[in-house]
Amino acid sequence: MKILYTLLALLLTLTASAQQNPQYSQYIFNSMSLNPAYTGSKNVLNLNLFHRSQWTGIEGAPTTQAASIDGIAAGNRMGLGLELNRDEIGAQTTLSAYANVAVKLQVSASGVLSLGVAPGLVQYTLDGSKFGIINDPSIPSGTETSIKPEIKLGAYYHTDRFYAGLSASDLLQFKDDAQLEPERHYYFTAGYVFDMSPFLKLKPSVLVKETFNSPTSIDMNAFVLLGDRLWLGSSYRTSVHMFNDNPEETQMQAKRTAVALIAELQVSKSLRLGYSYDKMLNDLSGLNTHEVSVGYYFFRKKETKMLTPQYF
Repeated sequence: MKILYTLLALLLTLTASAQQNPQYSQYIFNSMSLNPAYTGSKNVLNLNLFHRSQWTGIEGAPTTQAASIDGIAAGNRMGLGLELNRDEIGAQTTLSAYANVAVKLQVSASGVLSLGVAPGLVQYTLDGSKFGIINDPSIPSGTETSIKPEIKLGAYYHTDRFYAGLSASDLLQFKDDAQLEPERHYYFTAGYVFDMSPFLKLKPSVLVKETFNSPTSIDMNAFVLLGDRLWLGSSYRTSVHMFNDNPEETQMQAKRTAVALIAELQVSKSLRLGYSYDKMLNDLSGLNTHEVSVGYYFFRKKETKMLTPQYF
């Protein structure tokens, strides 16, 4: 057990600059966690619950839970939301809460531009007793906790069939030698829905994640929608050195990371169920990841028309 936690601690140290924020595969169906400007874009009161178990089979492997709710206000000109997250990796637990606000601007007959902000608080907890190591001054013998403010910003544009978004998180930086400071993260998303037949639609999309201090992470996604009820698709995750000052690493050489198989079923007009299975394609190929999600739309009695299912 001591060896496992020690190895996990080393792994966290080595990969912190590359991926410090929780990893999701089902962001494709609800991107509020990536971009606060997405808040209220579904035009109904929208509840999402989420659980991810990463690298199953390893004691202390990452697990993530999230709950979010968002809706519209001010005559559909504003989106309001609340987002809660819990991320645990070995001896470290991170709790976060964000209040999301998005202003929605009708810029064309079908085009909406949203500008969003999400101030929040993040609590970091390190339980040194889980390492099982004593008499080491660099490792706390008990629990250490710190709380810091945080903020996310974003812009999101969408029509009935196209969307694109740009956002940034971890914008408040503090010099704290006792706590690993998260890198600023920048996200770009885009996608389009094609009609293949009355029964079949195709939605390709892309997500680019950047910190400018580590390889760029790219998700390339492709989904089909069957009968306006069932999404089936896959996400291929890779990394490439796009912005790097190291001359030896400037070549655009992609490194495979993972592939995810994802499904979401619109059980009823209100209820959605999602599942994803991630298969690692690197040295962790023997470790798999599972995600489950539940979504629910709360309709008012006068709401009789809504795009079903939501394409974005």
